[in-house]
Amino acid sequence: MPSILLFLVALPLGLLLGCGSGASEPFINGRALTADELEGFRSMYGVVPQPGRYWYDPMSGIWGLEGGPAAGFLLPGLPFGAPSEDAAGGDTPVVVNGRRLPTQEVLNWQWMLGTQLVPGRYWLDHQGNYGVEGFPMPAGNLLVLLARRGGGAGGGRDNFWTSRVGAGNHDPVTGAGYVSVPGHGPIGYGM
Repeated sequence: MPSILLFLVALPLGLLLGCGSGASEPFINGRALTADELEGFRSMYGVVPQPGRYWYDPMSGIWGLEGGPAAGFLLPGLPFGAPSEDAAGGDTPVVVNGRRLPTQEVLNWQWMLGTQLVPGRYWLDHQGNYGVEGFPMPAGNLLVLLARRGGGAGGGRDNFWTSRVGAGNHDPVTGAGYVSVPGHGPIGYGM
């Protein structure tokens, strides 16, 4: 499989409009953004986060509103530190990249995996690879599982697929494609 690159395709509406918690400035992982960080956002994405409180996972690039589930993707590795374990208001015994997952996210994982998710601590990288915390070898890839769960259609270079939790397309010639999960945004790979 070609190298999968996670990149921002479109900012979810929450980041653009600021569904924040009444904060007077944008906070990510518990700290206010500096003027330089706001300018960095503007130059990278063309917008700045609206006032509010957000969490961001630098390993996967996933972000959300503080106290809520994942809402979208940014580039991984941004220098905002790591989210706290309770950043997403998680209520399950499943922790991914140090963040306790809410039930909604665990149900999404279980659907993609096709099985129950064992309580424990896991990691997820920006390429969709996941594994058990402390073991660097991936147990699998969520993008591949999601594509399989949705099935494939057509022939040639159009392999559009859709399911109850997402849609995507894959070009077997270039190895590029995308997966889009409603409420979480699109993920491109091989580009």
